[in-house]
Amino acid sequence: MSAKIDQTIVNRKATPAGFKHPGLEYRPAIDGLRALAVLSVFIFHLNHSWLPGGFVGVDVFFVISGYLITSIIFKECQQNSFSVVKFYQRRIARIFPAFFTVGLATLVGSYFIYSPQDLASAGANLSAAALSLSNIKFMLQGNYFAISPDAQPYLHYWSLSVEEQFYIFFPLLFLLIFKHARKYQMLLLLGLCGASFITCVVLTRLKPVWAFYLLPTRSWELLAGCLLAILTGGTNPSAVPKSCWPKLVSGLGLGIIIVSFLLVREGPHFPGYWSILPTVGAVGVLMPLRGTKSISEKWLAVPPLVLLGRMSYSLYLWHWPVFSLVDYKMYLASTPARVAIKVGLSVLAATLSFWLIENPARKFFNSPKQRRLAYSFMFLAIALCVPLGIAIRKSNYVNAETSDVTKGGLIFGSRNAAKSVVLMGDSNGSMYGKVLKEICAELGYKLTVISVAAGDPLPVSDVSHGQLWLDSLAVVRKEKPDCLVLACSWEAKLKEDKQRLALAVDTLKPLVGRLVILNQPPILPAKATRAAIRDGARPPFFEDEEIRRLRLESNEYLVRFNVAPASVVDIARYFQATNGEALFLDGQGRQLYHDAGHLSGFGADLIRSDLKRAISQPSPTLNRQ
Repeated sequence: MSAKIDQTIVNRKATPAGFKHPGLEYRPAIDGLRALAVLSVFIFHLNHSWLPGGFVGVDVFFVISGYLITSIIFKECQQNSFSVVKFYQRRIARIFPAFFTVGLATLVGSYFIYSPQDLASAGANLSAAALSLSNIKFMLQGNYFAISPDAQPYLHYWSLSVEEQFYIFFPLLFLLIFKHARKYQMLLLLGLCGASFITCVVLTRLKPVWAFYLLPTRSWELLAGCLLAILTGGTNPSAVPKSCWPKLVSGLGLGIIIVSFLLVREGPHFPGYWSILPTVGAVGVLMPLRGTKSISEKWLAVPPLVLLGRMSYSLYLWHWPVFSLVDYKMYLASTPARVAIKVGLSVLAATLSFWLIENPARKFFNSPKQRRLAYSFMFLAIALCVPLGIAIRKSNYVNAETSDVTKGGLIFGSRNAAKSVVLMGDSNGSMYGKVLKEICAELGYKLTVISVAAGDPLPVSDVSHGQLWLDSLAVVRKEKPDCLVLACSWEAKLKEDKQRLALAVDTLKPLVGRLVILNQPPILPAKATRAAIRDGARPPFFEDEEIRRLRLESNEYLVRFNVAPASVVDIARYFQATNGEALFLDGQGRQLYHDAGHLSGFGADLIRSDLKRAISQPSPTLNRQ
């Protein structure tokens, strides 16, 4: 987000307070361009159909960032006054006070509004954001355009991570080139820019999600601004020849940006070749001018746009978490009501943040006297946010990785506890992890979790594809638990071969005191989502007939294992009405489902008493192997 860049001046009277950098001319039109970019993103996030290509405002920000950062570094290198320590101090002062304020405030809002699973996700994403790794986190999580937006209040931090990663590497690279290869400076940076662009185009075809999030595929947009800064002498208008073509380029650039807002579409084809439009347009608008300003420069320099541009960083930071939390909480409200609340809260939060946090903190931490304090603030904020986010993730979603199972599983409680419980399964098992951990803590039991989301814990005919089963079995053999809780997506796991479960039960029964099998709750239809409800869908919701048939068939098959020491707990009854309706909300209006096939923390809590009763019953007297 290029609002992080300090624009500065020669003429201090024309410059907003706090935007000072000797030797660089302040151009109000750049703030106007920021305003245009943040407005496009803001409108796109309000409603994609209102401005289909509005998300490319982020690409415009990338170009502005590269241009202004390089202008500052280039000018200081020419004056032999560039300091890496001072450079990063400016970045800390500009970026982190508002960055961490919004991050922590968002976490507080998530605590009161989100389900436990979504709160866990928010915690993990805060940690990634604090480490400037949000882009990597979301790249591994999924498509930007497909992720459930109202459950991802830190999603917009991906672009900040890209810029922060760029800030880490580029100043050092530029300084190295300036000192040792100044004659080839333009050629080397042009080569890097071209290589990045080619990588972007190729990777968009092969792995579009990677191309969207990664610095190597996005850096060409920042480098385009860098090249312009060097070509034009570091924002020195005297380096630009007097002619009409810069004015024509500036006007054409603004037109290209506006066209890109209207023509570019979200999806797997972006960034690719389409990202050329906003990038080239931004370069055109940023072209320094001598003499009379172009019409586009005058339009972008109008006071309201300039003020909004100065506030663009705060508005960008605040608008997305406000949008997410409002949509999540008020999905039953009318669209006009939600839009009004989102716009009002975003503008209010951004205004307060800009005047009370962003501006004062920038002035304070930019002082040479406060250099140590600025760095200390950054490290302390990271040291707070990273473990806090991890702790929230672990306390609200209990799920093992395959590597955890290999090492013996995740263990909660005393190893010397009177009784032990093992949770085994796939993501349908992990959705009971939090409530089972709380029950075991209450009873004083040891809990070992070996349920793995997206895993297959059942035996298969080809042993080479059943490693999770073998590792899980090894844990059970070692633990010899008083109770083993087994839960899976039975509709999917037993669709092709039901004997897999029979083999698993026969193998596990001699190793445990009790084997508790949880059947599968109803699976919601596609229209049973918050997004669909915001668009007009309403309960009752009914399962797809074929999915319902397979699920009921699987649950009926489970009944045959309801023989000691095994027992089958019918939890599905809590989530379906007598008419077959899949219940989306509980009596308090809370969502019972996290997604179509998984219960939320509120849903899992409905079976607390049944689960507690099942694991605390005396085990039959058996000789466990």
